[in-house]
Amino acid sequence: MNQELITRVAARTMRWPFRMWNFGEAIALRGLLAAYEATGDREPLGYVKALLRSYIGRGVAKGFDEHVAPGAELLQLYQLTGEEEFLCAARQLAAFFASLPKNVEGARMHRPDLPGWCRQIWVDCMDVEPPFLAVLSSVTGEPVYREWAVQEICEYARLLQDPETGLFYHGYEEGCGHNGQLWARGNGWALMGLVETLKLLPRDHDRYAELLARFKTLASGLARYQRETGFWNVVVPDSSTSVESTLAVMVAYSLRAAFAAGILDETRYGAMERRARAAVMGAINDDGALDLVTEATPVGEWSMYASRPFGVFPWGQGPLLLMLRQI
Repeated sequence: MNQELITRVAARTMRWPFRMWNFGEAIALRGLLAAYEATGDREPLGYVKALLRSYIGRGVAKGFDEHVAPGAELLQLYQLTGEEEFLCAARQLAAFFASLPKNVEGARMHRPDLPGWCRQIWVDCMDVEPPFLAVLSSVTGEPVYREWAVQEICEYARLLQDPETGLFYHGYEEGCGHNGQLWARGNGWALMGLVETLKLLPRDHDRYAELLARFKTLASGLARYQRETGFWNVVVPDSSTSVESTLAVMVAYSLRAAFAAGILDETRYGAMERRARAAVMGAINDDGALDLVTEATPVGEWSMYASRPFGVFPWGQGPLLLMLRQI
C-alpha cells in the first residue's frame, strides 16, 4: 500500500511545471529520488536526471536566482549514478555560494542584486546551503565544506531564532532586525536544515552542542503550539490564522530522522511526531496531492501570511515523499 501511495504522490509531483529554480522545487527533486529508492520505479529517477542535465547544459551558477538551485540533489544523483557531471556541477554551485556577500553580522545574503531585498536573509535558506555543503564535505572528504556549512547555519540561527518562543522568524534585515512573522513553513525549513546538518556533523565538533541546543529549543517551541489535530497555524503562535500542512510534514520527517540518528529523544518528542504524521496522512487526497499547502510566501506583514491561498506545490509534495519513504 505504501509503495502504491508513493507512486501516486510522485506522479502528482512530476506534474509541477518546474522552472530553474524557485524556493521549494529542490526538495521536490529530493522527494522524487526518495520515491525511486523506495519503489525501484525508474521514472522519478529519469525525471530528475533530465531536469538536472538540462540545468547543467544551460550552465551552472549563471545568476543570483540559483541560490535555491538543487545542490544536495545534484550530490544525491551523483551518489545514485556515479556520473561525475553531477559532482562537478555541485562544486560549481558551491563556488557560487562562496561569492555571495555577507552582512555585518556575518550571515550570507543570497539576493544582493535585488533592491529592497539585498540586505535580507530568509529562514528558507537554512535548508538549502548548509545541508548541501555538509553533504559535499561527506562526498568529497574535504572538511572545508563542513566547516563552511556549520558557519552558515549558525549565523542564520543566531539572527533568526526568537529566544522567547524558540521559533524562527521568516527574515532578518541588516540594520533593521527581524522582519516577517513566526511563519509555519519557515520553521519547517529551519528544522530540516538543522537536522540534515547535524546528521553529518561529528559529535565532538566545537559547534555541535550549539546547533543541537537550537534544534531542541525549536522542537520544544513547536510542541507548545501544535494543535490537537496535529497541524500548526500559518503564523505559529496565532490561532486566528489558518492551519496548514507543510510544517506538519516537515516535523514528521525531521523528528523521525533525528530519532534515527540519535539526535533527539523519542520518548520526549515522539507524541508530537506521531500526531503530525497522522495529520499529514489524513491530508493526502486521492490524486496524490498534499492538501492545506499555502502558496509561495514573501516576507511581509501579518496579512501576507494570513491571506495566502492553498494549492498543490512542490514544497508540500517533496517533504511528503521523504516522510513516506521513512515508513
